[in-house]
Amino acid sequence: MRERNRQINIRVYQTEKDKIHSKAKRCGMTDAEYIRSCALNKPVREMPREELKTAYVKLSSLIRSLEQYTDDFTKKEVGTLKSVQDILLGIYHGKEVDADGCDEDMGGKRIASHA
Repeated sequence: MRERNRQINIRVYQTEKDKIHSKAKRCGMTDAEYIRSCALNKPVREMPREELKTAYVKLSSLIRSLEQYTDDFTKKEVGTLKSVQDILLGIYHGKEVDADGCDEDMGGKRIASHA
């Protein structure tokens, strides 16, 4: 089994350390994992916000409630809601990477994607 037993020490300003820590936390990573990922050109994405999951769950519940109606208008609206549901699910799973190579979360924060 490979073991990480080598160290690289760097000096940073307190503001840089705080920014690295903040970005790592938003990505669900330790500072070391975040720095390694950035340095090795691995994708770095923010973790989905809890509000996104809540919106998805509420939308799913609404769709289930509306699916019992069979009129054409309701069927059309359920189809629209399902497309919104698919969009939310794609965002939640990190499929919203923009053409400029950035991952933008629901709050508009952008993190470079090194893919």
